[in-house]
Amino acid sequence: MKILNTFSVPNLCDAGARVLKGIKPINPMQKIVVGEALTVKTSPHDWGTVVKAIKYARNKIIVVDANGGDIAVWGGLASTNAKLKGVLGIVIDGGIRDVEDINALKFPAFAKHIVPNAGKPLDEGEINVPITCGGELINPKDIIVGDCNGVAVIKREELSEIIENAKAIKEKETNIRNKILRGMDLGDILRLR
Repeated sequence: MKILNTFSVPNLCDAGARVLKGIKPINPMQKIVVGEALTVKTSPHDWGTVVKAIKYARNKIIVVDANGGDIAVWGGLASTNAKLKGVLGIVIDGGIRDVEDINALKFPAFAKHIVPNAGKPLDEGEINVPITCGGELINPKDIIVGDCNGVAVIKREELSEIIENAKAIKEKETNIRNKILRGMDLGDILRLR
């Protein structure tokens, strides 16, 4: 799985990974982050379940279905706790806040909305169940990849094929880039008439 760190999310999407629509990086310079999904399904008002998931997410990326809500279920304190506990990142189909704290921590975070208001610690959701995030079905242990371009999901059974496709795409792009640097026109290289 470490090889995924050598690609960009656009390369992986071109290779067959599925993009999580509407989910954006909090840090516009976000480097690639790769990990297994620890899923959370909860309401847009409940940050309690999301915070509880930190205990189970060491070396994983927490992926939250908060029903696309515009109320924060994650913020700076949760990011600090998660980073110290070895959580690799957070992806939220919903709201996040405390962007300045999250960026200062260099904690990989992706969300649908950045908002100032938070919900409550209701703890009414579920952990490690199938969810929908960014319009895609995500199961626990699916592979999540995120960078400054966005977030994508790779099903375990598709991993080998997507890696092989991404290698070929990266090689092709390198060849095209080298031709451009030698003075060729992109339209000519691609035979656009």
